[in-house]
Amino acid sequence: MSAPLGNPATDFLVLRDVRTHFDMGRTFWSRTSKGVVKAVDGVSLVIRKGEVLGLVGESGCGKSTLSRTIMQLIRPTSGEIWLEGEELSAISDKDIRHTRMNFQMIFQDPYASLNPRMTVMDTLAEAIRTRHPDLRGDEMRGRIAELLRTVGLNPAQMKRYPHEFSGGQRQRIAIARALAPEPRLIIADEPVSALDVSIQSQILNLLKRLVREMGLTMIFISHDLSVVGYVADRIAVMYLGHIVELGSAEAIVERPLHSYTKALMSAIPLPDPRAERQRSRIILHGDLPSPLNPPQGCVFAPRSPVTHDEWMKTHAPPFEEILPDHWAANCPFCVAKPA
Repeated sequence: MSAPLGNPATDFLVLRDVRTHFDMGRTFWSRTSKGVVKAVDGVSLVIRKGEVLGLVGESGCGKSTLSRTIMQLIRPTSGEIWLEGEELSAISDKDIRHTRMNFQMIFQDPYASLNPRMTVMDTLAEAIRTRHPDLRGDEMRGRIAELLRTVGLNPAQMKRYPHEFSGGQRQRIAIARALAPEPRLIIADEPVSALDVSIQSQILNLLKRLVREMGLTMIFISHDLSVVGYVADRIAVMYLGHIVELGSAEAIVERPLHSYTKALMSAIPLPDPRAERQRSRIILHGDLPSPLNPPQGCVFAPRSPVTHDEWMKTHAPPFEEILPDHWAANCPFCVAKPA
């Protein structure tokens, strides 16, 4: 699918036809290939400086794999990833650790991503030293205290261990650790999905404030369109390793074009019980196809409410601008043309 390629020299983050495939190896006896998992299969995106891009889709669509590919925790099979004019996918494994201070990640489970044997002070000091290796003593403690205050924690707690904090507090520590190397890009991989609803709102408001006050650029990943719509400036909808729709948060939430996006929107419960009972849901039948054997044509064809013809089952639809700054995989059976 074609997509806007962007200009690496001027655009903040550019992804060009990024593919991340996993070879399943060969069988023991016949030595035939077990196949290739196409977790990310031709993603092109342009992310503007200072914006929050929401990446949404159901479990197994490739969101987390794409985030780890941007972080270079998983190397792309093919394609290019450019950050502020530097091609990350071409940097060696030896040099990428130094470059990674410019882009950090907030993981879904804060307890699993924090070292249980290190205090908060040790965790944050280690991250700070990636950019300021000579920082020590009172200056280091002052910087840690400032970080903790920034994320809404008491600096007096810096000598505690992760197990002494609640889930919401641990996620704040994880956010502080991501901010410690002074990055320009933050990738938040479902940072609130493991938290209570009341704590979710606090973390979401904290992230919005940090982006505004610190001038950060963020990729916010979630399977919940209502959460993404609250945080993001633009939203990319991902399905089976492909971006199927991209546009402003308002356009995606209020005026979705693709059938898959409409199904995701209809899954969001309404606060009014009467309206919830009266509205019609879009039910997708069947499971997400296996990335080991994805559909050849329109990836949404097996689950679409509208039956596709043989041509669209074998030919991938182009990713085109349907409305100004509103893109979609332009399958005639999945995308309703605007009046």
